[in-house]
Amino acid sequence: MSSEQLEELIFGAGDALTRARALLLHPAPRNLDIACSALAMAIAPVTELQQAMTESPSGDLRAAVLGLRKEIDLISRLLEHAASYHVNLIQCMIEASNSPVPQRPCISPTLRLSLEA
Repeated sequence: MSSEQLEELIFGAGDALTRARALLLHPAPRNLDIACSALAMAIAPVTELQQAMTESPSGDLRAAVLGLRKEIDLISRLLEHAASYHVNLIQCMIEASNSPVPQRPCISPTLRLSLEA
């Protein structure tokens, strides 16, 4: 793969990762959904880069790859903080309600509940 093609992959992945990071700075549910889409768009070029780069890059490509690595690390931390925030928010809401959890009769094993976070 040529260096121009590698640069194009790096640019595409970097653009999607930067967009995701900007959205994760404000972890509202809608932003999290959009950030997930941006991250999904970054997966293909990053995977292709991993497969194409059989040896350590040099020069400008090295700096660009290190930039991608830094961006991924920042996103990872933001996702951890967003998850922690939402878990704590739900826990506070449960504690603030001060209502006892009602006892329900056994539910038939054929019924299933699916929750999306």
